Amino acid sequence: MRATVRSSRLGARGTVAVLLVTTMLCVHASPVPGAGAQTRIAADPHDAAYWLRHREGWFWYRDPPRRAPRPKPDAAKPPQELVEFEAMQERLENLKRIAIMNPSDANLVAYMRYQRMVMDRSEHFAQRWQRLVWRVPDLDYGLTGRPTNAMAIHVFDEQQRDRQKRSVERLAATHGLIFVFRGDCPHCHRFAPILKRFEEAFGFTVLAISLDGRALPEYPNARPDNGMAARLNATAVPALYLTAPATREITPVGFGVMSTSELVERVAALAENTSTDRP
Repeated sequence: MRATVRSSRLGARGTVAVLLVTTMLCVHASPVPGAGAQTRIAADPHDAAYWLRHREGWFWYRDPPRRAPRPKPDAAKPPQELVEFEAMQERLENLKRIAIMNPSDANLVAYMRYQRMVMDRSEHFAQRWQRLVWRVPDLDYGLTGRPTNAMAIHVFDEQQRDRQKRSVERLAATHGLIFVFRGDCPHCHRFAPILKRFEEAFGFTVLAISLDGRALPEYPNARPDNGMAARLNATAVPALYLTAPATREITPVGFGVMSTSELVERVAALAENTSTDRP
């Protein structure tokens, strides 16, 4: 009797255990109740629990899905004129190389004929350029820079000389000149009278320094060198420097023999730089 009751209790417990396992499997296998859940799991295995996906296992690596490459935008095609120009240059260069490596009559004639065609195109371009400059004044460099017409050049040079002369005269009121020379230097003897006329014409004060203690006819009261030439780095004579006594700034004007026009041009250029540097 006791054995029968015990066996019946064990059978009940076993039945309960089987029902619990079955329920757990159903719950994990089908999160959403209904007959369609099992079908959905079979169709989409990613929704199933990881222990039900036998092929993957716990440490199975899955590559991420590859993205379709983005279509590259089409590069803008160069204008047809650029394509033709590059082709023309390439053909001309190739014909030239062939003619150099094999200067036969046929190769030379082919290169010369093609070169003539290129030159004709260049001439046509130059003509159209010139006609356009005639019609558009702001493109004409001759109206804003140095002109190309002979009569206009003469007028331009006169105006340029007048501007330079006024600049040099204004500079002479605040600046002086240092003239370094040697008494045995023929170039110094040639440059001294030119510098003397320049000094008198524009009112500069010239400090003459003799490296060898000798004087020049134009500058008989020249001072002997006391180290000034070394400080100025006067390695060649004659040497001319522009000095500003107020600021003790010394700027080279030039070395060697210079004409009056060269002196005016150089000193005027230094005057423009001086006026530009002022606040």
